Amino acid sequence: MNAPKPASNNSRTPSRRAILKSAAVAATTLAASRSATAQQQQRAPSGLVQIGKRTKTSDSPLKQQATMDYERSLAGYGGRLANPIRDLFLTAKKNKSEVPFAVVVIGSGYGSSIMAAKLSQHLRDDQRICILERGKEWVPGTFPDTFANVSNLSRANIAGPTRGQVTQPLGLFNVMFNDEVNVLSGSGLGGGSLINASIALKPDAEVFHQAKWPEALRDAETLQPYFESVARNLSLTRTPFDQTPKVRVRRMAAESISRDPRFYDRSNVSVMYDYRHLDKDLRNRQGMVQRPCTLCGDCINGCNVGAKNTLAMNYLPVAKHNGAEMYTQVEVKSIRKMDGYYQVNMEYVDDRHNKVTRHPVSINSKIVVVGAGSPASAGILLDSQAPNFQFSPFLGRGWSSNGDAIGFITDMARGTNIGGQGAYATDKPPVGPTVQSSLHFHKEKELKRRLLIQDAAIPRGVSNLFTALLRDPALNKSMVMLGMGHDSAEGRLVKKAGRWQIKWEGLKGSEYRKMVFGEFERLAAAHGGKYKRLKAFGDNLVTVHPLGGCGMSDNPLYGTTNHLGEVYDGRNGGYVGDNSACGVGSAAVHSGLYVADGSLMSTALGVNPFMTIAALSDRIAQHIVMNPAWAELFTG
Repeated sequence: MNAPKPASNNSRTPSRRAILKSAAVAATTLAASRSATAQQQQRAPSGLVQIGKRTKTSDSPLKQQATMDYERSLAGYGGRLANPIRDLFLTAKKNKSEVPFAVVVIGSGYGSSIMAAKLSQHLRDDQRICILERGKEWVPGTFPDTFANVSNLSRANIAGPTRGQVTQPLGLFNVMFNDEVNVLSGSGLGGGSLINASIALKPDAEVFHQAKWPEALRDAETLQPYFESVARNLSLTRTPFDQTPKVRVRRMAAESISRDPRFYDRSNVSVMYDYRHLDKDLRNRQGMVQRPCTLCGDCINGCNVGAKNTLAMNYLPVAKHNGAEMYTQVEVKSIRKMDGYYQVNMEYVDDRHNKVTRHPVSINSKIVVVGAGSPASAGILLDSQAPNFQFSPFLGRGWSSNGDAIGFITDMARGTNIGGQGAYATDKPPVGPTVQSSLHFHKEKELKRRLLIQDAAIPRGVSNLFTALLRDPALNKSMVMLGMGHDSAEGRLVKKAGRWQIKWEGLKGSEYRKMVFGEFERLAAAHGGKYKRLKAFGDNLVTVHPLGGCGMSDNPLYGTTNHLGEVYDGRNGGYVGDNSACGVGSAAVHSGLYVADGSLMSTALGVNPFMTIAALSDRIAQHIVMNPAWAELFTG
């Protein structure tokens, strides 16, 4: 897509303070308005000599190699995972006479990609399955790594009277502004895996003991085989001891706080640290060519080396090999329940010819998996309600930010080297993957008082900005603190100005928030530095782990889905009874309609959620292929 033109240089130049505040919001969301970008370029803060070169890019052999590796891996499919969009429109013409698809999967994040891979593996030869993704396919080597490129790839405007409006529908960074908490998620083939930190953790067993979760998931062993399967397919690797300065400094601080060996964790990451998961031709277990991580620190802007195990490197290629069709730049708007099948209504976003046009299209399918992410999946279902297609009254409620919070430490004595370097040759010390270690504040028996705090690198594209905000020209005397915990999951979806938003009264003044900030201060002291809350970020919380909205429950009055991801039929209050057609112990459901993404979470998880999302989705897929009701579609 073509980047928008920057604002005119004739506009009035604001104060330096105003520039930093605007730019800080951009860093929070990894996006910025076009005018803010131009102004930042005009008046760069002084004292950025060591980092300043990062504002320019040059030809990168690492980027070029990553692009070639990806295209070579997919040579049998034209070098890309995505199918030509014309195939989708040709299929749509068959809607009047047949139901073309056995399965339509909405979205391509962890839940959706795993569902597509697992279901396609068992699909009968005469059946079709497809993935619908609103974003584009991102090829390694093409991810943004400058402030200008990052800012131009926000889907929504972040400032002015049009703040929150989607003006770049194919942008990589999806930003959702709300009154209390803002949400950042990925948009593209591979969903959040494209821009997450790839930290793989399982939640405490006590999470599933909470009454909000279905009884079938209370036993910690229930999900264990699925966790193990996901770990294998994502080639998880534990962070080596003291691999980078930020890991070493965090370990030393942790030891000054607690001698409990469980407190400090060199976390598993979904990154190719070395060659152990690659064959002699550098192919991973799914046949994709990858290279070892260069420890550049740019994971959350997109890996330009091809070392990060995004879903485009594993589950999506498996689904492709199994015959799954993948269509990008299509945004699902609603679902209609028909007689024995579903109609999925969407818009194809065409960005050719230097403009964006939308083309409506609909396709029919016997099974629909809603995996657009939280809160998008709940929004799709809310927009789909009809007299014959009703849902739980709890739909759109029980939303959680996973307790996400961010803080900073400045004026540290020891070097940390947290400024991302990108896919370029350098003689500087390694930065490492974005996140490499976790501190588990788990002494408290009460789940709501347990916390997780992780380190983080600052990606190349916003390094200059943070040198000014943290007053650290080399980003070598600062640390990032990423907190997670167990919030009360009291957010709900409301529609404002035609867009679904999150409403959560009292979140900013909650006891949970005070507790997190208190631990940030304690950790900063252990580092020998100063705790810093960047006021330029504003007072809203920011989450990159949105959960809930279609939560699981045994009771349709308090959850949208059951333990198998089936969506409750809300007619008659979601009558709970002995209905054998719906499965043992479940309520009336819409047969063939499932949810498989972070929306399923009944509560906060208190850890990075992708492993749990993936494990639950793997379990749901297994039950679908073994369900006698779908014997005509799957081999079992």
